[in-house]
Amino acid sequence: MIRFMRPRTVKQRFRLWIALAILMLGLSINIAFYIVYQRETEAEALRNLSDKLSLQTLFIDRWVQERALDMRLLTEDDAVRTLNKPLMEKMFRDFTLLQREFASLSYVNVDGITEVDTYSATGIQVNERDYYWAAMQGKASMSDVIIGKATGTPVIMFSAPTYDKAGRWTGLLLGSVKLETIQRVVGSLHSGETADFYLLDRVGVPVTKPRFIGDGGSSPSRITTDITRRAAVQSVSKEAYANYKGDTVFGSYQWIAGHRWLLVGEVSKKELYANLYGLMFVFIAITLATLILSFSGIVILTRRIERPLEFLRQGTRIIKEGQYGYRIDPAVFKHAPAELQELCDTYNLMSRKLKTTVKLLEESAMIDPLTELYNRRYMMQNGSHRLLRALEGGNPCSVLLIDIDYFKQVNDTYGHLVGDRVLRHVAGVLQRQTGGDELAARYGGEEFMVLALRLGDVQARALAEAIRRAVAAEPYEAEGVRIALTVSIGGAACTGPAEGKDARLLLEQMIEEGDKALYRAKQHGRDRVEWESGPSRDG
Repeated sequence: MIRFMRPRTVKQRFRLWIALAILMLGLSINIAFYIVYQRETEAEALRNLSDKLSLQTLFIDRWVQERALDMRLLTEDDAVRTLNKPLMEKMFRDFTLLQREFASLSYVNVDGITEVDTYSATGIQVNERDYYWAAMQGKASMSDVIIGKATGTPVIMFSAPTYDKAGRWTGLLLGSVKLETIQRVVGSLHSGETADFYLLDRVGVPVTKPRFIGDGGSSPSRITTDITRRAAVQSVSKEAYANYKGDTVFGSYQWIAGHRWLLVGEVSKKELYANLYGLMFVFIAITLATLILSFSGIVILTRRIERPLEFLRQGTRIIKEGQYGYRIDPAVFKHAPAELQELCDTYNLMSRKLKTTVKLLEESAMIDPLTELYNRRYMMQNGSHRLLRALEGGNPCSVLLIDIDYFKQVNDTYGHLVGDRVLRHVAGVLQRQTGGDELAARYGGEEFMVLALRLGDVQARALAEAIRRAVAAEPYEAEGVRIALTVSIGGAACTGPAEGKDARLLLEQMIEEGDKALYRAKQHGRDRVEWESGPSRDG
């Protein structure tokens, strides 16, 4: 056991730590899944309850408004305003047949005694009821759950005051609604085996019957649970609580009908977690099977990665020694896992890119980043050797030094950003006028250089004049700015290497002679070409 926990080889360590990592990962995933799924299940249940409560609230509020509107419209009928009781009774009966939401309709006179009733005999006194006193004050009302005097069953009363055509109060109309009517509406929201929605009045008496309350009596008892206490103080909580039956539930509520009714939605914690426990069992079984298969795969994998890894290690040592283009033979990784094959391909690709990048870095050191012409370093290193080879082949060569006239005024007037653009513009003209054996470079600042291989005095002078005319003919124009440009050019030619001079010294001598000619061009008014005889074969 101690030997197992203290592996000595890379393969053993790899197997041990990967196995432990997979085991810890499996445990972490299962624990995290349980916690997250539990919380998400509870949150989803509360969201569903809240959504259904909101929808039902809108529906019930509208239903209450429609019943109140029904009562008001009935009070405006001529039969009611003229107190034509036979017509009133007929209208009430027709209305209850057409509109089945009301169990009965009654007319109560100013003394609080029913004179017309579609359900029972008249003469019932209701002047002690709150709705009677509300009607005396000209107010329509809706009662809490009360026991109807005529039926002896729990009902809700809608009332509206009545007036004759002279506007005198003549009593009130009563419409009774059985609790079963509201029960049908709320019952449509039940979901699952234990989810429940029910209405309570403001003191906790059920308007609709919760499913966990039996049918023992006609007078429903008051419900007092955590959800009613929360609702009383407008408190919001996601914690579970014990419902009326004692079961642990999650619940949500909303006040409706002008804060007269409390709509409650509840779902059993046991029902929610039943799915979670079953899912966790399946998830743990899958995790264990995955762990076993993964460890088996690790054993096989470690047997096939040792040799390829040694080749990779050897390759890194070779690159470290400076052989940037070294590549590993892909055949070595033919039977290695796909990941190592990809690693081999990536290694070879990186080696190739590294070699290319080093080469590009070496080349970029020879290019001026602003004008993308060769720079002075390139001309002195590579240009001098090309000059020497051309002269040794019996070809004359020339150097042109080109300076932009009054460039400082461009910078002072338009700024250095425009000055940089002018330099790129002139560089573009040089690129179009040269090519092949004519190497254009930025020599420094606003000064350019052209090394014309295989061009003697006459041809080089013609090239210089062509460059001068091209620059003058192509002013810089951009963003509403137009700048006329001219250049001064000094040149020198050479028909052969001077005795005892190497290539770099010879090029430096030609540049020096061309610089003298450029100075004369500046002194004689600029925008011109001056020439200086360079070194000859005789030195």
